[in-house]
Amino acid sequence: MFKAAIAAAVLTGLFAAPALAQVGADLNISPRRVTFDESERAATVYVFNQGDEPATYTVELVDRVMQPDGQIVAAADAPRAPRSPSAQPFIQYTPRRVMLEPKQSQVIRVRVRPPEGDAAGEYRTHLTVTALPPENNGFTAEQAAAADPNGVALQVTALFSVSIPLIVRQGDIDARAAIENAEIMPASQGLPNGAVRLDLVRLGLNSVYGDLELHVGQGANDRVVGLVRGVAVYPEIDRRTLTAPLAEAVAAGETLRIVYRDDDAHVGAELATASLPGS
Repeated sequence: MFKAAIAAAVLTGLFAAPALAQVGADLNISPRRVTFDESERAATVYVFNQGDEPATYTVELVDRVMQPDGQIVAAADAPRAPRSPSAQPFIQYTPRRVMLEPKQSQVIRVRVRPPEGDAAGEYRTHLTVTALPPENNGFTAEQAAAADPNGVALQVTALFSVSIPLIVRQGDIDARAAIENAEIMPASQGLPNGAVRLDLVRLGLNSVYGDLELHVGQGANDRVVGLVRGVAVYPEIDRRTLTAPLAEAVAAGETLRIVYRDDDAHVGAELATASLPGS
């Protein structure tokens, strides 16, 4: 998940057209999520600088919430939104700041100190890595001197960050799902073969995470005509609506089978299925 923070350098006078600089677009992180349970209390996360310049990154924990459309925002930006219990009190990690040469990586070590007693449930926070602007970012003295003395020179720097969920589970896992309100959407600009729109419903107490597969045909003739990987529904919401593009149109007489397949606690298991007739 990406976000952009804004920093500005301002000189005196009236505003001029801002110059835009991008920092951190080459930042990458692996894996895309980490889940801890009673048998797994430590993990390794890798931060990659895929760019051609040295870079500095901060590493922090930020609580985030999922909204019904699947967007994930900082909890501080949605104070009235339902949220899952925070995992921050149970997470330890190092380092907090990373400096990387081009094409280099750094290991972030994460450990969990589990909740005390019988505090069963699911807790979540997000490990957030943000690229910092280099020290020479901004206007040089020469550029400032050459600026319009009656204007303002403004430089906007977009600071990119990447977040992954850190999930701590206590007790038995109850991850169940259903597919509701599924329909085939007609072809349109940007969706030449149409798409499938549906509600993915969380039925159990825990979050669900998996891949949404769209199939046509049976047995040896089965073919995948659509795939959306890494679809989650977190405990703060009961359902989310999503649209899955079709790689090929579903013809009249064909049946489209929708499968939501677990990629979490029971990898490969079918969490939910539905069928739709072609048109």
